[in-house]
Amino acid sequence: MKKEEVLENLQSIAHNPFSYLKTKKEAGKKIIGSPLADVPPEMIYAAGFLPVTILGTNQPIVKASAHLPDNACSLARSNLELVLNYETDSFDGFVFPQVCDTTQHLSDIWRMTIPSELFASFLIPRQVDRKSARHWFYTETERLKKQLEDFSGRVILEEALGESFRLYNENRSLLREIYRIKKKDPQIISNRQLFDLIRSFCFMDPQDHIPLLSDLLSDLSTESPGKGKPIKVVLSGIAVEPAQLFDILDELKVSIVGDDLTVGSRMIDYDVPSRDDPIEALTERHFAKSPFSPIRDVGTRLYDHLLQVVEEAKADGIIYFHIKFCESQDYDLPDMKKIVRDKKIPMIVLDTEYQSVARSQTKTRLEAFVESLYGEQING
Repeated sequence: MKKEEVLENLQSIAHNPFSYLKTKKEAGKKIIGSPLADVPPEMIYAAGFLPVTILGTNQPIVKASAHLPDNACSLARSNLELVLNYETDSFDGFVFPQVCDTTQHLSDIWRMTIPSELFASFLIPRQVDRKSARHWFYTETERLKKQLEDFSGRVILEEALGESFRLYNENRSLLREIYRIKKKDPQIISNRQLFDLIRSFCFMDPQDHIPLLSDLLSDLSTESPGKGKPIKVVLSGIAVEPAQLFDILDELKVSIVGDDLTVGSRMIDYDVPSRDDPIEALTERHFAKSPFSPIRDVGTRLYDHLLQVVEEAKADGIIYFHIKFCESQDYDLPDMKKIVRDKKIPMIVLDTEYQSVARSQTKTRLEAFVESLYGEQING
């Protein structure tokens, strides 16, 4: 399959996954949904189900407001609306991570209002620098394994886990390689296309995704490098929504050379290592991941990691995407602004909401930011 066809196919699934998921259900596959972040998809896949990351909806909020106030996190409200109103029948069960106060309350609302064959809470340790955190995550993963076994009626064998690890590692490896090529040659695919590929990973069976990415990678490897020296930026935050924000960056000829996004590098940069104990392997992967706003680590690791990404990518600036009413990001932002300012790194903060984007205003602000970076690039 050629580059344009692969990209069109995967971008279609990235933004309308439910037609694809319907074909999987019709083939007898149960769909298990999980909101962001850190539920191990490998465990769900090894149980014989298809894990799907729930990434909300850009359609209007109709029913979720009866359960969550309008000043609740935009991502939480969007996720609830998607499953409560638009795609209830697309899922057979849910594994629900609790990564912040909002998701803790949302978990109870979800269980009470959305009918499903399976509802499993996955209680992730939020203070990962504590000595007990690894034991906590290991025990929760064991508990998740038992819940999935009870639901499926069969034991999850080590061989099934090993094959699941192999597939997901290969899938992530291909996405990392495409990202690497994109950083080296920004014009080879657009920013929107790159992050749509990562988004499609959230929905697809790796056995379907891997061949398409392999075909795309073969095509990209034969293309001649583009010309020009674009402005290089690092994206920071949790997720970029709506995805039209990537289109604005493409219009401004900005090149994304790194990120710390949950639907980005954090999702694809870390593989499951080879260990005798598969649950220990999943635990090691979890603790190897880069920092995440609601999950607290020792000291300033969240900010130090972002600065490291900027330095390694030789980026000109940072674009920070702040999800409206996200409390954990609200706590992070003052310190982040100060640290970035002290390092004299240009940064713009964009407030985003899943249901709307002030496109003209956002584009104007980004244009001004990019122009300032061009000025620094010339003067530097």
